[in-house]
Amino acid sequence: MKGSLIKQHRKFKNMTLEELASGICSVSYLSKIEHDTINASEEIYRLLGERLKIKLIDINEEFDEAIYNNLHAWHEASQMRDFTLMDELHEECTNQLNDNQNIELTNLYKIVHTRHQMTKIGKTLSDDVMKELSNIYDGANPEYRFFFHKTIGVHYLLSAELKKSLKHFMEAEQLMNKLPIHEGEVYFHLALAYSKIRSFVESTYYAYQALEIYEDHLYYQRMVDNYIIIAINYNSLGVHQIAERFLLKVLKVAKYQLPVTEKRRIYHNLGINYINQERYSDAYHYLQQAYEIDTKETMFRSSTIYLLALTSYYSDDLSQCWKYIADGEAESEKENLLKYKHKFYILRNMVSETTLEDSFMEKLENTIIPDFRRLNEYKDYKEFVEMLGNLYYEKRMYKKAAMYYKEANHYRETQKKDLL
Repeated sequence: MKGSLIKQHRKFKNMTLEELASGICSVSYLSKIEHDTINASEEIYRLLGERLKIKLIDINEEFDEAIYNNLHAWHEASQMRDFTLMDELHEECTNQLNDNQNIELTNLYKIVHTRHQMTKIGKTLSDDVMKELSNIYDGANPEYRFFFHKTIGVHYLLSAELKKSLKHFMEAEQLMNKLPIHEGEVYFHLALAYSKIRSFVESTYYAYQALEIYEDHLYYQRMVDNYIIIAINYNSLGVHQIAERFLLKVLKVAKYQLPVTEKRRIYHNLGINYINQERYSDAYHYLQQAYEIDTKETMFRSSTIYLLALTSYYSDDLSQCWKYIADGEAESEKENLLKYKHKFYILRNMVSETTLEDSFMEKLENTIIPDFRRLNEYKDYKEFVEMLGNLYYEKRMYKKAAMYYKEANHYRETQKKDLL
């Protein structure tokens, strides 16, 4: 077991076998130590430990069931975002592993600690952390590999690298099926990732898989999250009445227990639902409620402002529409949100009735549409490709119009080519 520990730390420090072995032992002897095929003398372990700046003599390498259970409890607390319990178990596991260097427990600690940090800070992993976790992977057991793929999947989900995220969550699902582990989070993240790439059938399938587990464990918050995903999927598939029922059901059932941030999300999605049903008064009612709840998610806030502007436009309340456009442009400029800079620019031209001007069409064709594709914003990509087709049709440029109508009809193939 000491050999695995030596190998991990050597790789993390970018040391070759030759560099670590120099003046201590032969390279072939060190290789055998790292593969745990021989036990070296305490003196060699001491010298290797000093060079790596780790302790290798007089250490406890026993597998401790109590530490193992605490590590799993800590990971579960991170899934549930119970910050108080997370901190308690973090301290307890750290103290326990100061006196125990069992390699399996140490590896599990590192991956659970990484998840802990991501959950608390909400940021992606540094290159150094990614490297350390990846170096452990080859010699690790299936359980570590399961947690590795889950954690790296969350990292890529946070960084919006959806192709990589899905790859890791699918690996985690396959490993989970071979382990005595059955949790809803893998399915939840698959549902979320598939929804983001607009693969709504797959997303709904995994959301129901996750719901089944969360309902058994009465994990209320994640039940709500999955109902929202399912509603969003039905909305996007055009089944608006069913989506509406899901959202209203969650809002009714969770009336007194739902966090205010989640109420905002439901109000926002009900607004989208009623826009799709052309029930603009209802849409405005719920979007205004969403707008009045503050959020640190700047993209989410800009989205609500845009939908309020769009609803006002469809309702012929142009003075209110211009107010929201001005607010939205200022917000998207301040936060440098390219997606909403483009969307407010398009809406401004729609209200001004200048969409047939050459300058607008040129920007839409050569800048905005390519940007939406690059940003993996395929709903907007399809919508504005269709818009460009309509504009060319109005200008009697039928060949160009047909080309963009064809692209709009095949946007799913374009999306899969880019993402999958």
